[in-house]
This record gives sequence, structure tokens and C-alpha cells, in this order.
Amino acid sequence: MTINHVHLAATDVAKTQAFYEDYFDFQVKHQHGNGVFLQDASGFLIALDPMEGPAEYPPWFHLGFCLDAAEEVHALHRRVIDGNAKIVRKLLAEPNEFASFYLADPDGCRIEVSWHAE
Repeated sequence: MTINHVHLAATDVAKTQAFYEDYFDFQVKHQHGNGVFLQDASGFLIALDPMEGPAEYPPWFHLGFCLDAAEEVHALHRRVIDGNAKIVRKLLAEPNEFASFYLADPDGCRIEVSWHAE
């Protein structure tokens, strides 16, 4: 069994879509009404549907993206800073062990970006 998708609310679907396209390489799979399904290279889907106000996620809720190398985490962290996206937990790293930071999408959904030597 494989997890297939997550469904998120977006106050501005186009802005949130651009965020996931720009930082996480998602592409439009198909439109559905005023919403959109985005897909990454592995086939995982993020569905975005419009909502008038931001969704209220529990403080522990987040999406997690694991990258293949610490350098990739550092590079994405620089892109996120240069793009003025909201960092919600600073970059933490231990050489040859891990690298991790959290950011928020335009609607406040927290996202962990990490690499772990395992």
C-alpha cells in the first residue's frame, strides 16, 4: 500500500500552487473545479481546494519532504530565503548526520525539509 495524496485548503489556489511548483517541483496533474491536483516525480499528489479563510491545522501537523543530500537541504533553504517564503524553524544541521528546516506554505501549512544519514 502506498500513500497517494494529501488534500489542502488554499485561500489563493494559484499562489499556493506556485509555491509547491517552485520549491518542490510539483506539476499540474489536472484541474478540478476551482481546485487543482499537483503531482511530483514520484507520483504523490497534493490537492488544493479554495477556502475563504486559512485552515486551522494542529500545531504538530506538517508535511515532510526528505531530500537525497544535506547539500540539497541547504540549497533549498537558500532558495526559500531568497524567495521570501516564511521559515518557521531555522536550519539545523550536523555534518554527516542530518540537515533540517521548516517553512510554511502561503496558507500556513508547515513543511519539514530534511536529509538524514541512514
